[in-house]
Amino acid sequence: SAPYAPFLPLRTLLLYNSRPQKPQPPFFFPPLRVTLLPLRPPMSAFTAPSTTSPLVALDRQRLTLEQEAFGITEELNSTGKPPVGVSNPLVDREGFPLADIDHVRVRTLRQRLAVIRTDHKALMLRIEAGLKQASKPGDEMSEDEIRARLAVKPKPKYDNVTGCWVCKNWDGTVSGIEGGENVLFDDIGKDEVDKLRLDALSLNSAPAPTPTPTPAPTPVPTFPTPTSRTPIAVEPFAVVNSVAPGGPAFQAGLLEGDIILKFGRVTYQAGFRSIPEVVGEAARTRGEIVIDLLRDGAQSRLTLRPRAWEGQGVLGCHVVPYKR
Repeated sequence: SAPYAPFLPLRTLLLYNSRPQKPQPPFFFPPLRVTLLPLRPPMSAFTAPSTTSPLVALDRQRLTLEQEAFGITEELNSTGKPPVGVSNPLVDREGFPLADIDHVRVRTLRQRLAVIRTDHKALMLRIEAGLKQASKPGDEMSEDEIRARLAVKPKPKYDNVTGCWVCKNWDGTVSGIEGGENVLFDDIGKDEVDKLRLDALSLNSAPAPTPTPTPAPTPVPTFPTPTSRTPIAVEPFAVVNSVAPGGPAFQAGLLEGDIILKFGRVTYQAGFRSIPEVVGEAARTRGEIVIDLLRDGAQSRLTLRPRAWEGQGVLGCHVVPYKR
């Protein structure tokens, strides 16, 4: 229609409307991006029966929620310049809405993310309850057993019979050695009990008698030093890889290539777990350590005293596991 049409005469208005008019540009609307997004999964997704274990079904639901939350977070962190994220304001410094984002989309995603967090928290509580129910023993424990299990355990003890560190179970027995269910933790370290256990081990490990005559014993090489007259029948477990000049190992007489049979109380059969553990124990001891070693096919014994020196460590040597 013509501008100010109510103030023009009727004849002028008719003539103006009969003239061909140029097409007027339409009003400009910013493009809108419309995407269908489910506001919330049906509750049947959380309560549907599963043919597998209930815990497995709950874990799958947890994984689905976490994947959806990850996708929403990634989209929010890539929307806008700078990104709006999950909690940044949607207005500028002057209070006007940001012009480079889809406000409907951002608010919908943030609402969905809040719902996911609530559902995820409730789902984790259900999983925790299911794990407690699955790990619950079949028979109820007595009050004494519960009190014993919750009591503070003492520090581990060193067993002189087996050469291992042992811990106390809730019922007073020992864990960490074979047959520990028959040994009381309070008896570890008592001379009379250790003697009985050694006798029992010797009886169990003694070979059955045979009617054949016993052959003459084969001479076992002894240590060359006066303090090493006891023969050694142990397997090697470490090799000296290098010796630093002037260090404690160098002064003790260790050489590169020496094969270690016994390091203090540690042997391959009893007490050996790893080289760092052996070196750490030596560093904590700071006392004289007797080392039985094999050099050029002959056995010998040395005494090493860990101490601080100008080099690294307290031993002054590098030890690696023995390869069989």
